[in-house]
Amino acid sequence: MNKSQAIKQFNEAYQNFKEGEKSNFSRIVNKLYQVNLLTKKKPGDQNDYRFILAYKDVFESFFELTDFSLNIMRADEVVFIQNENYFNHMRLRKTESILILVIRILYQRKKDLITLDEHVEIYLSEIHDELTRIGYLDNKRITKDKLKPGLSFLRNYNLIDYIDKGLHDDARIKIYPTILYVTNMDSIKHVVDRLESYMEGGSEDIEETDED
Repeated sequence: MNKSQAIKQFNEAYQNFKEGEKSNFSRIVNKLYQVNLLTKKKPGDQNDYRFILAYKDVFESFFELTDFSLNIMRADEVVFIQNENYFNHMRLRKTESILILVIRILYQRKKDLITLDEHVEIYLSEIHDELTRIGYLDNKRITKDKLKPGLSFLRNYNLIDYIDKGLHDDARIKIYPTILYVTNMDSIKHVVDRLESYMEGGSEDIEETDED
């Protein structure tokens, strides 16, 4: 679809929207620009996910006009947008990058053991155990002053959710399937290899994207 086709399709469809649907559309578009990732698995995003599917063509034509593509992963019930020129890259701190990769590994392990309707959940202690296993900080525990902002960052981008503000070992962390689309890796082996390369490197900043 070129931009001329996109604007024609968008205008025709948007004109048929009721005022409530226009408000919903605007709110969801802005949410996608802000967090990039939505999932039906997250309470509060379920109706937004359904709305996107119901008006898929409208969203696709709108994002086409702004050089973004709309990606709907029905099998995982995930929606995300991606800039065609990769302008929306982010720069993550090393702790955030490592947490993403560790949680991705734990997600894969748990996913194979649950049913389709169940959520993937882990204990915070499992993150510490995995960090110890890979030799992070010479087997020392990651400090709370690094852990808290890292986990908050992941929660803000709809990758995880948790409640325990004290970050105790028995804190339960819910992992959303959106985690699959930020690692940009084809297999767990690549995740492990990347973790090992991070352990060998000394840089505090590692470039990642919030879209792939």
